[in-house]
Amino acid sequence: MSRRRGAFATVAVLSAFAFLYSLALAIPVYVGDISALWSTRGFAWFGDVLARMVDGFSFLWGSAVMNEGYPVAPVSGWPTAVFTALLVALVYASLRTASDGAYAVAGRVLCASVLAGGLTNLFVIFQTVLGIRGGPSSLPAVIWVVPDDGIWLGLVVGVFGGYAAYAAAAFAQIAALALRAGGGTDDDGAMPEASREVFGRARAARIATWGVLPILVLALVGGFVWDYGPDADPYGTDVSPREAWVRLVWFAHASLSPPHNPHSLSGSFDTSVWLPPALGSAALAVLVWLVILVVVTRWPREGGPGVLSIVLLCWGVLAVLAAVVGLFVGALAPEDEFALATPYWALDTAARGVRFAVCFGWITGVAVAIAHRFSRGARADAEAEVE
Repeated sequence: MSRRRGAFATVAVLSAFAFLYSLALAIPVYVGDISALWSTRGFAWFGDVLARMVDGFSFLWGSAVMNEGYPVAPVSGWPTAVFTALLVALVYASLRTASDGAYAVAGRVLCASVLAGGLTNLFVIFQTVLGIRGGPSSLPAVIWVVPDDGIWLGLVVGVFGGYAAYAAAAFAQIAALALRAGGGTDDDGAMPEASREVFGRARAARIATWGVLPILVLALVGGFVWDYGPDADPYGTDVSPREAWVRLVWFAHASLSPPHNPHSLSGSFDTSVWLPPALGSAALAVLVWLVILVVVTRWPREGGPGVLSIVLLCWGVLAVLAAVVGLFVGALAPEDEFALATPYWALDTAARGVRFAVCFGWITGVAVAIAHRFSRGARADAEAEVE
């Protein structure tokens, strides 16, 4: 996508965010009323999810969103500034290296927005921990009350901003068609995608396999960490800062041996604790492999996306897929302590999935970029030998 179109779509996304921000500043909203309203209509789960989405706007500085009757807007404006800067930078970088297709643009905006929310969420966690007496050593005390509002703000902005960017991209395509019909040319001067030679499925499958290997390694390493970590109560403070960080971000963890303790996976056998993380890790790996396969198959043999484009794309895709997998894992297999609050547990699990992707998703992008580079080099060498 050209600079002009990328900037135009980025402004459309930023305008959608500014509109939502203005509503959060001007209209007082009581989060509890949203849950109560939909609960009386027989859709309590939908009310809980919608309330959490609205509560995500309390993350913004000066927000009028209220929880339990009190405004919860942050005192510092740094989280809002960080989110805005990350949103603009990631959306523009993603669109600048993307195709002009409206659906591709909307998908890129969604991935970039969720990624911006996840990165901002980590910033808020560090800001919260460092602001408490004790510094980083206080993380175990706040591990279960850390805010996740930045993640839901990124998701909401990604949905509305993606639609705005979709409309902007569709308008640009219509304008380009009109120019070509009138004898002019659009500002890209690019070859139509239908005439480009695309990757073969076998080569795309190899690249997708290389891209999913880091997730499998991380899942196995996570299973090892959870298996052989010291026994501790995950809901208490009897954990080290390192263990608290592992439980906060290490969403994908699968053990090669049956677990024994429901907390550290080293005590009595409990399938309900061992099976959901293992199945969730497997589902995440399969989904990432399929998405990378579909995306790489559409890349042209010559040229293709750059390293930054590949890393941002895979990073954002992993964030979205981890959120989806976490949502299903939390909803279908909630822990006993949260059996009566399944929607909240599902959303917390989805947030942990996003944090996992934010911390480690870039590794998948780097692996795909390296595999893509080697694939192009191998093809060039083969063609040189034939000649």
